[in-house]
Amino acid sequence: MKTDIIVDYDKCGDPRECKKCLQICAPALFLLYSPDDESDDPDIWRVDVAFTDLCTRCGDCVETCPKEAITLV
Repeated sequence: MKTDIIVDYDKCGDPRECKKCLQICAPALFLLYSPDDESDDPDIWRVDVAFTDLCTRCGDCVETCPKEAITLV
């Protein structure tokens, strides 16, 4: 069963300071990226969900996100 992982970027804020979803996910589904690596603008940086086919639906990312920005569908 394919899992869709939705990140609400309005709630996520600046993921460079948090990174909790990146640290808790054992299969390492999440990537931190910016289309402009030189930019310091927090609105540009995003947590991207890659490799969703490796998701085990453990829900650790949902539970650890302090801003409730992640949803599993």
